[in-house]
Amino acid sequence: MKSLSRLGSWLTGPTGVVVCLLALTLIYLLEAFKIAPPIKNGALTASFFPVALAVVMLLALGGVILSDRREAASGEASEEESDNRDEKTGAAWRGPVAVTLLTAGYIALFAHLGYFIATFIYAFTMTLAFATGRPSPQALAFKALVAGVITLLGYGLFELVFQVRLPTPWI
Repeated sequence: MKSLSRLGSWLTGPTGVVVCLLALTLIYLLEAFKIAPPIKNGALTASFFPVALAVVMLLALGGVILSDRREAASGEASEEESDNRDEKTGAAWRGPVAVTLLTAGYIALFAHLGYFIATFIYAFTMTLAFATGRPSPQALAFKALVAGVITLLGYGLFELVFQVRLPTPWI
C-alpha cells in the first residue's frame, strides 16, 4: 500500500508531469514523421516545424530531467526547505500547464475558426497567462496589439515565405 501511495504522489508531482509531457511529445514526433520527411528535395515540408518543435521540447524535457537528477544527487534538503521547494514547484508548473491547455485549445479551434481568429485568441491569452496581477485597460490594449502583430507576422511567414495555405473561414 505504501508503494502505491509513492507511485501516486510521483505521478501527480512534477516528475509525473515531465513523464506525461515526454510521452506526448514522443507521440507527437512520431505522428509528425508520418506526414512527410521534414526536408524533401531541399525544401521544407509540412512536417518540418512539428518535428523541430518536438525536438526542442524533448531537449527541454531532457534538461529538466537532468536538473532534477542533479538536485536529487546533491542530497536531501531539510523538511522546511522541502516544503518551500514544493510551493515553488507548484507555482513553477502553473505556467507550463497553462501553455499546454491553451495550446490544446488553439489546436482544437484552429480548423474551425481559421488562422486569424484562433491565433489572435491564442496569442492574447498567452500574454494573459504570464501576466502578473490584474492588467489595466491600457495593458490589455497593448496585449491585444501584440497579439495582432504576432498573428500578422505568422501569417506573412507561412503564407508568403513558406507558401503554406492557412485555413480562413471566409475563403
